[in-house]
Amino acid sequence: MTAEQLAGHLRAFQDAADDHDGNRAVGTAGYRASVDHVVERLRAAGYDPRVQAFTVPYDEDHGDYHDDHHDEETVTERRVTYNVLADTPTGDPDSTVLVGAHLDSVPESPGLNDNGSGAAGVLAVAEALAGTDTRNRVRFAWWGAEEVNLNGADHYVSDLRANDPGAFDDIALYLNLDMIGSPNYGRFVYDGDTSGGGWHDDSVEAPAGSEAIEAALEGYFESVEMAVEEVPIDDGSDHLVFAEAGIPVGGLFTGDTGEKTRQQAARYGGEAGEDYDPCYHSACDDLDNVDLQVLEEMSDATAAVVLGFASSTIDDGARLRPPDGWPRRSALEELDPVLTGLVALGVLVAATAAVAVAVRRRARVRR
Repeated sequence: MTAEQLAGHLRAFQDAADDHDGNRAVGTAGYRASVDHVVERLRAAGYDPRVQAFTVPYDEDHGDYHDDHHDEETVTERRVTYNVLADTPTGDPDSTVLVGAHLDSVPESPGLNDNGSGAAGVLAVAEALAGTDTRNRVRFAWWGAEEVNLNGADHYVSDLRANDPGAFDDIALYLNLDMIGSPNYGRFVYDGDTSGGGWHDDSVEAPAGSEAIEAALEGYFESVEMAVEEVPIDDGSDHLVFAEAGIPVGGLFTGDTGEKTRQQAARYGGEAGEDYDPCYHSACDDLDNVDLQVLEEMSDATAAVVLGFASSTIDDGARLRPPDGWPRRSALEELDPVLTGLVALGVLVAATAAVAVAVRRRARVRR
């Protein structure tokens, strides 16, 4: 994985917005162009992607999408949108490692950091792991309508539970990428064991096993000597759907409207007292709003941890554990030659150790 590879996907998402009224929101041509790019790149990498259609309630009088709990009297129609899914051809489907990111933007924004960055990261990981034999199946997902009350991920989980409960039970864990290229970034890992403090009204209880995902991510960053901090698992992105369904969750994040502290500025660089992403949900969230260095770092971490879980024994019915041999650097290097390359690409020396911090989030506002 390289910054150039990630930038190529971001440029495609920028073009999708530029060519279609400046955004990639649910139900728009800009969103469909984003779907087409993901599908095209997956096919080129040898995958057989599936496009899952679903509908979102739309209020034509106000030009607004709503969640399904909104007053139905204001809903004039239901519009079609899409999730994209792709599986590795090898690996045990009974222990599926699921990694995903939402693909849609808000209507006011091209959404390159929120969440072109996460979508590009998942796509680059899929490309990097194409052709790699794994013990467990890996499923890559791009969710639609995250910005409309997590409709895409909710449809996926609800559909599996209703129509293929065995496949739902096969999901061993879910790893979420949302806003992983913030221009005034911090490196944040979801707090799967609630040890980091800073919990607030929007925090959700992490299912058992979530601590193993946190440990794997923190072990990776320790192995490449990068500082990282924990943030509470809140209700701001697609991981909420999986957490509420009892699936272990984890994820990466580089900040939205919270202000960077002086300690974080010393640790990561950037400007203290300024938002991690000053263009959050705004028209300026374009290609220039993404920090490619941190996007590459977070994507490399994702690839390492996904491959770690995909290459390890996951006991059916047992509490999820960190990948075999984690977090020794030697264990990372033994997993696969692909992973060795990913680790080498990610090395940076951090100045200080990680400390716990609470990142201010907007209640019920989707990243």
